[in-house]
Amino acid sequence: MQIKTCKFVDASDVFEGCPDAWQVFMDSDPAVSWGDANRTMTTPELIQDTLGIWCSDDENVESQIHTVVNRLQNVDCYIDLEN
Repeated sequence: MQIKTCKFVDASDVFEGCPDAWQVFMDSDPAVSWGDANRTMTTPELIQDTLGIWCSDDENVESQIHTVVNRLQNVDCYIDLEN
């Protein structure tokens, strides 16, 4: 048996201070598997693509989405959506 590892950051760090952006992401029905998992890994690109198509009349929501998308520019590993 070969033990494998992967790098990841918690979604709570990526979305820190941006609860509305998190809600937009969750409400968008992203192509991820949810459930009783300890970890649900996704890529920065999936989150960027999902948030990138969202438009809001609310400047606060738009600002939060912009903040998260910018944070993801520097992420070169998976994001764990369960934490």
